[in-house]
Amino acid sequence: MDKKLVDAARTGNVSALHALLVEDPLTLERATMDSGENPLHIASLAGQTDFVSEIIVRKPVFASELNEHGFNPMHVASAMGHVEIVRELLRINNDICLLKGRDGRTPLHCATIKGRVIVIKELMSTNQESIRELTVQGETALHLAVKNNQSEAFEVLMEGLKQFNKEIINWKDENGNTILHLAASRKQREASQIVNPSSPSLFHIFSFSYI
Repeated sequence: MDKKLVDAARTGNVSALHALLVEDPLTLERATMDSGENPLHIASLAGQTDFVSEIIVRKPVFASELNEHGFNPMHVASAMGHVEIVRELLRINNDICLLKGRDGRTPLHCATIKGRVIVIKELMSTNQESIRELTVQGETALHLAVKNNQSEAFEVLMEGLKQFNKEIINWKDENGNTILHLAASRKQREASQIVNPSSPSLFHIFSFSYI
């Protein structure tokens, strides 16, 4: 990718982008010829919202492209916690939050691993079906929250489950672990406070005691 374009994306210099396009109208078309990374990946990583907005108007297809690490710009923005960029990308298509990258991870998985609570709320409010998506290891976002000690993210995800059958909390990963198995093995008291599906109260909370 042209170094000038890389620098413009990294610094969010929209004027520089315009100048490059005047000089070479095919600048963006050439952007991914030498690398799996496009300007939208770079701007999303750097948190350059205005540059992201400009790019998606011109090349919305960039939003679904995977870089050499197996992630699209939405994965990157979600992991970094750049919620304004996440919102911009969602304007292209709400289903973009369901696109999978490396290891079958969705943007919600990436946000959960890093504990980006605001992004998790945004993704869940946009497409609640994202909570049902699994990684290639059979992990839900709840599994990832427990595995990565993200208790606040776990709580937000549980709140988002109000619209779903609570069977999700009993889903097992490829190793046969439910979130309760993982919580118990890690002695995470916060993550073990989950909805009791058999309780008369829909959101009755119970805790496991550890030896």
